[in-house]
Amino acid sequence: MSYKKYVLFLIAFALWGCSTINEAHRAQKGEDLLPGERTVKASEIGVAENTVLTLNKAIEISLKYHPSIVQSTQSFLIAEKQFNDASAGYLPKVSSSGSSSRTTSSTDSGSGENITARTYSASVSVTQLIYDFGKTPASIRQAYEKKVSSEALLKLTQNNVVYNTFKAYYDLLKQQALLNVSEETERQYKIYLEEAKSLVEVGRRIKYDITKAEVNLGNAQINLVSAINGVTTARAILNNTLGLAEEPGYLVEDPPFKEITQTNITSLFAIAQRNYPDLLSKQAEIKAASAFIDQTIADLFPSFSVGGSYTGSGSKLPLDWNWSLRSIIDLTLFRGGEKINQINKAVASLGIARANLAQAEQSVYLELSRAISQLEESRQRYAIAALVVKQAEENRILAEERYKLGKASSIELTDALVSLTNARVSFIEAKFNYQTAIALINKQIGLYKESY
Repeated sequence: MSYKKYVLFLIAFALWGCSTINEAHRAQKGEDLLPGERTVKASEIGVAENTVLTLNKAIEISLKYHPSIVQSTQSFLIAEKQFNDASAGYLPKVSSSGSSSRTTSSTDSGSGENITARTYSASVSVTQLIYDFGKTPASIRQAYEKKVSSEALLKLTQNNVVYNTFKAYYDLLKQQALLNVSEETERQYKIYLEEAKSLVEVGRRIKYDITKAEVNLGNAQINLVSAINGVTTARAILNNTLGLAEEPGYLVEDPPFKEITQTNITSLFAIAQRNYPDLLSKQAEIKAASAFIDQTIADLFPSFSVGGSYTGSGSKLPLDWNWSLRSIIDLTLFRGGEKINQINKAVASLGIARANLAQAEQSVYLELSRAISQLEESRQRYAIAALVVKQAEENRILAEERYKLGKASSIELTDALVSLTNARVSFIEAKFNYQTAIALINKQIGLYKESY
């Protein structure tokens, strides 16, 4: 290889990396930011005032724009590149160098004249691993399992984002329904106040009824303020899950009521062990820790490689080129017991990984148990509350009629409306708690896409 060809080779190699370097510089400058690397505007994602935001659309937006998704995606890409780095252990290592020097030296004649000499050199070296008693394969297996673990953590993040969006969406629906109840209750108390005033004027009721109606109306207005704040807070939480930092003023709609048929804890836990991303991540961590043990054991043995170089040197161009081949044995004979300690630490790491999985399994089982209990309680409350609402509505109508006829007191009328309000609130909470419990079960077994 001539010196010119060698230089051309270096230039071509440099150009090969230009694309990656340019992308790195663009990332430094903040150009072409990925969704979630910056807070998006509602207008960018098609959410505007009075537009209907469906549950499916909300989840789709969250999975694309929530910062936690970007964080987990980038972590997975890092793990993927680390696996590629480990896999490169099978490939040859190529290096090159080149130099040019100019030296002067005095002559022996004492004339004061100097002799100038130029020297050029260049080399290309290649080293290829032949065998290392399984150290490189173990390193690759470890990196692969860490990549699998990182991918599972990405799915876990998606799982959590879907559940949080689902919960926030349904909580907003619940708060809006509670606001409707508060508005209806306030409206009803205003009617009662006007009726009380009319009845007092004609002498059919005493002034106490007006005072009682005014107190009830005041309390209803206080509850209405709380209900309005509840809606505002629920909207802020949903906006946060969407990756927004503004209030677009969208509308939400009540999705179809869902049911769930599988509530057996043993069956659900078995599904979770196969699908829940956190458990899959910890299972991969156990395999990675096991591979690390193999790697530390293999480090006790030598590695065998072959290498070659092609070197040129001389005082003028073109250079004189020569090649050489060599076999390499690399073995550290003693390092103060460090390698044995590495094996012991690797075994301890495996024990920690197994304990982490056991703890995660127990946590999943506990959360599933709670979710099933919440589901059953909500199911029963929902059925009972629906009946109670019907009965309370009938009781309110009767109380109003009796009050107008003078056969019921203002206290009885108030009790009837309070009972109806409480029944409506219980019905609403049971309905949305039931739907949230279904989503929680799907989250805990790793079937987050089944939540919507």
